Amino acid sequence: MHISVRGIIEKDDGIILIHRIKPREDGTLRDYYVVPGGKQEKGESNLETLNREIKEELGITVDVKEKLIEYDDQAYNDSIQIFYICIHKDGIIGTGNGPEMTNKNEYKGIFEPLVVKYEEIKNVNLVPEAIRDLLVERYEAIKNEKKL
Repeated sequence: MHISVRGIIEKDDGIILIHRIKPREDGTLRDYYVVPGGKQEKGESNLETLNREIKEELGITVDVKEKLIEYDDQAYNDSIQIFYICIHKDGIIGTGNGPEMTNKNEYKGIFEPLVVKYEEIKNVNLVPEAIRDLLVERYEAIKNEKKL
């Protein structure tokens, strides 16, 4: 089992997600979205992992607002995923220099960082699905509070 740390990065009335389209062994394509982040390296704190992964995958820096949830993903991905709410601080999305962006032989398929509007989150295949549902609930509650 390993720990992954991910950033739900708020920007322009949405969050930054990574759209992945990966070929399967049977030739079909797996089309899905993920929250940016990744595996914790030995000796790293959660926030060090988060900042390193965000810089590698997206080319940006973030301000961390709060820890949202620790999600037990051992059944599917043999990991505990820790999600933080962040705000885009600096940098241009898509300028990361991590292996997903630079090693196209190892990371086949499409790896596209983009902003998904809050109201569209429910319509994308965000994995894990439980996180998508949590985000939909969170942003519906925020929207309802603003109406009061």
